Amino acid sequence: MPKRLEFEAGRSTYATDTALAQHFGVNRATIWGWVRKGDFPAPIRLSPQTTRWRWSDVQQWVEARAERGKRSGEKSNV
Repeated sequence: MPKRLEFEAGRSTYATDTALAQHFGVNRATIWGWVRKGDFPAPIRLSPQTTRWRWSDVQQWVEARAERGKRSGEKSNV
């Protein structure tokens, strides 16, 4: 079963690469590698030195992967 991203009290609308890596149990380079390959939602640039992901985009990605896995009979590893 894929991890469900629950919006916890105090959780920001945006996620850092560090927060995403911790959530998925991978390192930051893996997150950026997924982005480069087009396998993960693109981040948004909030300022010249601030890049973040919307948690809602990440949740949609997780749900889409789970749905694809159901259709193909595979388990999602995320």
